[in-house]
Amino acid sequence: MEPDADVRRRRTIRLAAAAALLGLILFVVVKRDLLAWVSRPRLVGPRLMTEEEYERWARQRFEAKYPGQKPLNWRIANVAKRFHAEQPMGKFVLDENDCSDFVDCIVDDALGPKARFRRNSHEHIANYTPGLMMSLYWKSGDAVLPGDIVTVVHSPWYPPHEPPAIAHIGVAGPDGYVYDFVKLRSWPSARYGRNSFAWFVHNCPEYREVVLTRLRAEYRYRIRPLPW
Repeated sequence: MEPDADVRRRRTIRLAAAAALLGLILFVVVKRDLLAWVSRPRLVGPRLMTEEEYERWARQRFEAKYPGQKPLNWRIANVAKRFHAEQPMGKFVLDENDCSDFVDCIVDDALGPKARFRRNSHEHIANYTPGLMMSLYWKSGDAVLPGDIVTVVHSPWYPPHEPPAIAHIGVAGPDGYVYDFVKLRSWPSARYGRNSFAWFVHNCPEYREVVLTRLRAEYRYRIRPLPW
């Protein structure tokens, strides 16, 4: 006997949620694997620097060269806040126009290529440019920078599942809040969220359940120009 329409609909929703989770996991894993390369010692002049030393050196150089200016990650943070006000995403469509698409559009709009809907395109650029971003697991007490992309294994909007069934993603704004674009099945339309970081990660108490993806230091501090 064929399943009725309601059973088929629930099955489709579960498959779509699983596909969305897989996409987010792949997105995070690929960038996480870059971290081993990003974290290598850096040779600056005659000195071999650790990642932490390079970060301090790059920040000091930026502050001396561009006094009073903000690093480029602030552009991402400010665009996230602007998107929250402008609500430019249109109808929510899972795997096409959803939370991850919202994040990719923000990063593209902030860093130069412009959001896909301003380019009449379905392609994203910045978040898929090798070597531009780095990822790290967040743990309590770690700093979160404006413009950081925040990926959680368990969405804050649903009770956590085991194994993880619904992941979510947003962007840290200039005010410490995480901005997202989300629709629950019970809502007639999607919402643009402005959420405390603590609430956004509240379903993820375990290490490796929250990943931060951020612009690498050489681009944040304008040591190297953006690759376009």
